[in-house]
Amino acid sequence: MNMDINNKLYKKLSKYSLSEIIEIEKMDRQFIAISDLYKNKNINDDDYLFLLMANALICYQLSGKGEDYWEEFAKTVEAIKDLDDDTELKNFLINFVSQSKNNKRLFNAKQKRIEKFFGFYNAFVGKSKMYYDNMELLAKDLASIMKQDKNAKTIVFAIKMFSYGARNVFGYVNYFPTSLAIPLDSRLEKIYLTYINKSFYTKKDIQTFYVDLSKKLQIPQLHLDALLWTRIDI
Repeated sequence: MNMDINNKLYKKLSKYSLSEIIEIEKMDRQFIAISDLYKNKNINDDDYLFLLMANALICYQLSGKGEDYWEEFAKTVEAIKDLDDDTELKNFLINFVSQSKNNKRLFNAKQKRIEKFFGFYNAFVGKSKMYYDNMELLAKDLASIMKQDKNAKTIVFAIKMFSYGARNVFGYVNYFPTSLAIPLDSRLEKIYLTYINKSFYTKKDIQTFYVDLSKKLQIPQLHLDALLWTRIDI
């Protein structure tokens, strides 16, 4: 790793404290969407948090911007009045995705993921605060039910959206575990290439880059995500 180039990125990010990053996260349109949903929700807290994770797990290969998709999702949930059990929640989400403006692709695969994830419903209900206080355990259990690595992009993104929602439910901020990876996407890859001049690299190289940066800044990777999205131009 070229530490001289890496230090340029470090200097840009090192001026932000963890408390400042939390305030930046509050300006995320996705955070705002699910916070507005919480204020206007017609489902209980556990169902609210479970539905956020279920939606995050199918939040890939979008046909629109992620922020637009979460706003569409939140407004649609608010308009539904009869989500009384896990079957109704599951059927709602499947029907929503089938008609979504911003998540049209790979519907069959996403429907299967929804159905698989709802196998976790009974194990989750009543334990949401326990999971908020131990998000590493939640990542492990999500990975188990979805048969993925706990640092897979959709798993860690589900943890991120769960945490956003849990801040509304429980009224306090619990920082992300340092062990959870940043959800890698094309923007983070471009940032990597901007600050590390390599003609050949692997996904592992990118992951290592953000692990090292997170450790140097003493900012958990999932919180670092907000800074990289909002404070770094590429």
